[in-house]
Amino acid sequence: MRLPAAKLTALSILITALIATGPTAAGATATDLAPQDDAQPTQTVAAKCGSQRIAGHRGSPSSAAENTMASFKAAVQEGADWLETDVLVTKDGVPVLFHDPTVDRVTNGKGRVQDFTYEELSKLRVTVGPGPSQPIPKLAELLDYLLGTRIRLLMEIKEIARPEDAAVIARMAADSGILVDLYSFYTLHLRTAHNAAPQLPLTLIQGSWYAEDPGDLPLTAISLEAVLATRERVDAEHARHRAVYGWIVDDAVAWQRLVDNTADVIITDTPGAARTWLDHTCSAAQRA
Repeated sequence: MRLPAAKLTALSILITALIATGPTAAGATATDLAPQDDAQPTQTVAAKCGSQRIAGHRGSPSSAAENTMASFKAAVQEGADWLETDVLVTKDGVPVLFHDPTVDRVTNGKGRVQDFTYEELSKLRVTVGPGPSQPIPKLAELLDYLLGTRIRLLMEIKEIARPEDAAVIARMAADSGILVDLYSFYTLHLRTAHNAAPQLPLTLIQGSWYAEDPGDLPLTAISLEAVLATRERVDAEHARHRAVYGWIVDDAVAWQRLVDNTADVIITDTPGAARTWLDHTCSAAQRA
């Protein structure tokens, strides 16, 4: 969930205004690991310790190469309630799971994702990350994998070359039969996606360096860089009937801060460790 350098200063003044206002056994199936309910986190009362969802950021990149099927499967096996991913679209209109606008950082190729056909992109391998290299998956592969589960997908629509592709992505998600949040930094993409699939919940992402004003978008949640997820901000969002997701937090101090501030979802690169910590910490708190 990181933006190109050209975007880093845009709309930064909005942030100030907005701020004011159990681990599972290896080999279990996705259905076995589904959470006990598929509702959105509580949006009107403070989240209690232990009620938070754990979302694997790009799967479990501490266990397998980010945004690959191996990473998503690892996150599910490690006890993630939800998965987070990034969606870009190839030159021939195929939605794929990839974060960066170019393939240079994590694959054995070079060039912009949008300049490849899917056939060309499928020949590359994600080589950065734990374990063996992996292919770049289509969005359809992850949707198929999650079918029949109650694991929610935070599906981030990245900067795409053709705005209408946001509608294609949204309709694919809506037709999949799985639980999906339409999720983006960009209100234009969310609006286009919402018009195509109004039944899907909307989540706006905001960082300390970039945050668009949601305007009249009917958001069900807001996803905040952890530094923005203060108790005051979380309370304000809950008062607006929005759940709050905090990202990206990978240690006990940061997890504790989100729990103390009553955030609803912990987005992390280490879902297994976060799951173990949350279950242990909140069980101990309840016993006390």
